[in-house]
Amino acid sequence: MLNEITHGADGRVCAEGAGASPSAPAPSDSMHDELTGLVAGVARIDAWLAVAKPGDRFIYATRLTLPIASAGAARMRDLAKRGLVTLVRPRSTLDPTVFNYTAYRTSTPTAATKLERPRLAAKVETIADSEAAVIDALLPVLERFARYGRPCPTDRQLAAKAGLSEEDVKAGLEAMASAHLIRVQGCAAPTYRRIIILSSGLVTGIAA
Repeated sequence: MLNEITHGADGRVCAEGAGASPSAPAPSDSMHDELTGLVAGVARIDAWLAVAKPGDRFIYATRLTLPIASAGAARMRDLAKRGLVTLVRPRSTLDPTVFNYTAYRTSTPTAATKLERPRLAAKVETIADSEAAVIDALLPVLERFARYGRPCPTDRQLAAKAGLSEEDVKAGLEAMASAHLIRVQGCAAPTYRRIIILSSGLVTGIAA
C-alpha cells in the first residue's frame, strides 16, 4: 500500500511555522497566508522524500494559490525539475474553492539513494584431485615451520620433507595460493620468501 502523508480530513499539513488555524479568516497578504500553516515546509518535504517510494503521495498545501515567497512551494518546484516528483493540484473534495497541491514520488533516485552493486569476491580456483594430494603433503610441513617461527624451507627442502618432487612443490604452492590457503611474500635471504597460512595467520620466519 502506498504511503500518504496528510493531516486532517482533507489531507492538510502543518508546516513553515505555527500560526492561526487553517479555518481562521486569512488576510490577503500572501506572506501571512503562508504562516497559517497551509504550505508544508522544506524540512517536512525533505523528510517525506527520504522515505517515499515511487507512487507515494504528499499533499503539501490546500489553498487557492501558493504564496510567491513560499519556501516549501519552491522546494517542490525544484524537485519536479529534477524529475523526483510529479506535481498536480486537484480540487479539494471538501471545499471545491481550493486546490490540494499534491506531489507524487517518481522512480528517479536521489543523490543519497544507495545503489545496489554486485558484491565483489575473490576468485577461488578449484583444486584438482592431483593437486589435493600434493597440498595434503605440503601444508602440514609449512604449518610446522610457521608454528615455530622457522624460515620458509626451499623447494628442495620442502620436497624432501614432504616426499615430493621439486616440480610438485612449485605446482602445489601455486595451487595453494590460488585457492587462498596461503599467501607468499618476498623477504631477505636465504629463502627470499615468507609464507602466511591464511587459516591460522601463522607466518614462516616469525616466532610466535
